[in-house]
Amino acid sequence: MMADVQPAPQRPVRKRRRRTIACSQCRSRKLKCDREYPTCGRCQKGKAPAKCSYEDGFLWQQPSTLNASSMPERVGGSAATAVAAAGATTQLHRVDRSVAHPTPDSGISKSSSRPQLTDSTITCPVAEKRDRFLETVLGAPKAAVNQDFMNGPELLHRPRQHTATNQESHTNSVQDDVPPVSPSQLLDLSPRIMMRGRDTKTRFNGSGILANLIAQFPDLRAFAEEIRLSSPHLSALRPDLMRVSRGLWKAQPLSVPVPDTDTASLIALLPSRQVVDELVILFLTHVESTHRILHIPSFLRDLEEFWVHKSTPHLVLPAFVAQLLLVLACAWNLADLTALELKNGSSLRCYTAIEWIMYAEKWIENAHIKRSDITVLRLHILLIIAQNSLGMKRSKAWLSTATLVKTAMLAGYHRDPNLYSKISPFNKEMRRRIWTTIVELDLQVSFERGMPPSLQESDYDTAPPLNVNDADLQEAAEELPQERPLEEFTDCSFQVVLTQTLHLRLRACTLMHSPRIRCRYDEILRLDWELNRHLSKIPNWKSAEQGSIQMGDKVILTRAMLQNKIGLSLLSIHTPFAIEASREPLFTPSARARLELVTMILSTQRRLYERSGPLSLCNLGDWTVQAYCSVCQLLHEVAASHGVNSISLLHTLPGLPESLISLVEVALTCLETRLRQVIKGAKEYFFMSTILALVKTKLWPTQATAYKQEVVERVILFAQTLFSQHANCSHLGGLGMGNFKTNQVCRASFTSTLLYGYVSDIKS
Repeated sequence: MMADVQPAPQRPVRKRRRRTIACSQCRSRKLKCDREYPTCGRCQKGKAPAKCSYEDGFLWQQPSTLNASSMPERVGGSAATAVAAAGATTQLHRVDRSVAHPTPDSGISKSSSRPQLTDSTITCPVAEKRDRFLETVLGAPKAAVNQDFMNGPELLHRPRQHTATNQESHTNSVQDDVPPVSPSQLLDLSPRIMMRGRDTKTRFNGSGILANLIAQFPDLRAFAEEIRLSSPHLSALRPDLMRVSRGLWKAQPLSVPVPDTDTASLIALLPSRQVVDELVILFLTHVESTHRILHIPSFLRDLEEFWVHKSTPHLVLPAFVAQLLLVLACAWNLADLTALELKNGSSLRCYTAIEWIMYAEKWIENAHIKRSDITVLRLHILLIIAQNSLGMKRSKAWLSTATLVKTAMLAGYHRDPNLYSKISPFNKEMRRRIWTTIVELDLQVSFERGMPPSLQESDYDTAPPLNVNDADLQEAAEELPQERPLEEFTDCSFQVVLTQTLHLRLRACTLMHSPRIRCRYDEILRLDWELNRHLSKIPNWKSAEQGSIQMGDKVILTRAMLQNKIGLSLLSIHTPFAIEASREPLFTPSARARLELVTMILSTQRRLYERSGPLSLCNLGDWTVQAYCSVCQLLHEVAASHGVNSISLLHTLPGLPESLISLVEVALTCLETRLRQVIKGAKEYFFMSTILALVKTKLWPTQATAYKQEVVERVILFAQTLFSQHANCSHLGGLGMGNFKTNQVCRASFTSTLLYGYVSDIKS
């Protein structure tokens, strides 16, 4: 009998060792690590970022999209083994030398030592996995100023070149002698963006100029913190400054519901005829000259008829009254409130123009017009311009202009009216003017928000308007008047000249606000040449020859706005490359072009500021803010590099930094005047004041204390002036002027309270 076979003893199951998901420093301190390579985010914020290290198996945790040859030497020879163990299915290809690739995501790379990923080493499905990994592991980007990874020094990364030494073994060797990027190489850039919020509730600002610039001030937060900590007092003015930053019109009238309106209620909102006449003149001089909306003789004739029938509302068209209210609201900030009150015979509330806009908007909503005619389009255009002039609904402006474009297309305004025989010559010309105004409004808002425009040149074939005066265009005429030469200034000169560059500016906006900028630098230079050619061909109309002050102001404003519109497009295409010019010599032309553009924009602003207040306010726009921040970023970079690898003029031409700073300070004064008149804008003013002080501190460190105190005085004076303007207004509520009602608050307490809330805004 055979002996029972004893079963072999079972070996104890060895549990697999859990892979480490943190660097050595975070693991020892039992802290959550974001696994950023080669240095995690927590260690970068610490005192010893060089101590951040990972164990040899760290690559095992990385996604299978990483190519072993693209990892730094720090990982050692285990990179290829680790990637294979993770089941990597990446297919290696030879790198195309004609393509220059950027960082994997928008500004995520912190230094050139970080692994450089190229699309040439990744198949298409794997590239999508890589993007999702960066979003889920590194976290969705918030505001660019709050994100450390948005402050990366490089936007364009040139890939290392891999040469196959043995096709059978498919092994690659890295060549260190990388040739420089040429203008004919294909650029593939992921532009920086700005996003606030979290999860599904976010607000997106695209890859505009500001998103690229703010990321270049990594020390701004620390500088603002120094100002806050310079004084121990934190209680005196903080509540009042928070009220200013959030807007003083929250309780009234913005939160008060607007009742249903009719013709009588709209007429009751109008001031005296003297006030209406003055505001209408300001509108026709400063707004209508650059936004062709009305036919001036027809509008003035309808206005005269309105005064005749004012006492009998049933004889007045409510659409005209709503249009008149919006016209007055567009010009409200251009007038002197004290002078208007004298002409009105009674006091005017500070939010009178806001009520005009809200009541007119309510009437438009309740009108329920099924088929939009030119009057409806005019109302929507005036509503957008009026809201923008008072800082209302800025976050919805891109939606409003896009809807307006679609509404006009549904009415056929995007097709040239010569295709239809049932349209009179007068209405054909008015349709062309309205369509051009709508497209320009949408393009301008797209530049401001960093978003693509709602249409392209191929989406319409409407001819540009004629260069004629409104007096030459008669409603009953059977033929259109003879067009005048561009050298002769007319009521439509602005539209006619600007329309010549519309296709170029649409192309620039679409290219620079795309998720990825795929073009050759030669194309950027070509676009620059075409825009500059039109910029140099702007007619030199003589304002002194026009006869009246109003006509002279129209000529000056028209020429300035033409330069600003074209200059903004040039700034848009050059800013991302100009920022990288100190590290990539290929982009030096963009750096030089940007310096010329910002100097032109800010010099024009100063010239109009010295001429008149209304001209200065009308000339302000997104281009002014972009030029302001561009100069600050340029001087900040020069100060940080001490003249090394910077634009030669800034450190070789004596007095140029001082001249640029003086232009920036004048622009800040102009912006301060405007921001006192809008619903919200204090945060923007606080922010820009701090950037200017930071740059001046970098340029002249010995006066750093004075510049920090200058920020305090600017912000406190801004808030105190704003409260003083509304001291007798009921919308301030029970708090009234708060701590500003007395002069007993010492300046030392101002310093700490000054930016307590606004530094928190930078962090949040």
